[in-house]
Amino acid sequence: MSASYSESSLSYDSESKIQQNWIFLLDELDEADIVDHLFEAREITRDQIDEIESKPTKRKKTEALLKFILQKKKQKLYDVFVETLKIDYIHVVDKLNATKVIPAEPKVAPYDWFKDIPVSKKQLALRESDASRFSNCFGSGWEAIMYSLGIKKTELELELENVGHRNKQTITNLIIRWKQRNGKSATLEKFMNTVINM
Repeated sequence: MSASYSESSLSYDSESKIQQNWIFLLDELDEADIVDHLFEAREITRDQIDEIESKPTKRKKTEALLKFILQKKKQKLYDVFVETLKIDYIHVVDKLNATKVIPAEPKVAPYDWFKDIPVSKKQLALRESDASRFSNCFGSGWEAIMYSLGIKKTELELELENVGHRNKQTITNLIIRWKQRNGKSATLEKFMNTVINM
């Protein structure tokens, strides 16, 4: 096998071709036919082969090999793998090459939706119903956001105690308290800027 290989990271298309054909590959391949070629191409070590071959069944060994290829994230490893398949598994190569890759979901920043809200709406004061809706969106680290809104640690702890340590209710109550303190300046924009800048 004398081909030139890319030294880049594993492409989305290559990774997708393995993922979209996962069960087919597990059913069709025997890792024993592949690992020595990968070793010869210096894409896998003897220790890594031993780890793969320690699995109890042919299917588990093949699964370990495929996971190894995906975890290494090297295009060259994938290319050598496909080149190796041409020896005994040309039907697999044909299937991989014929696979129509499902496009990746576009990456959306968590707060992109906020940019689309008209400025006039951003400058409205939060309502109590907004506080309740926002409380559903908070996960771990919500306390830091409350502190950034000017809520004191003692207030937070007291509120937690008062509502029986129910985070959602505590967050709702603290956002309402922040709204009451700040009046008309407790806008959606001010609240969201605090959240975004955490």
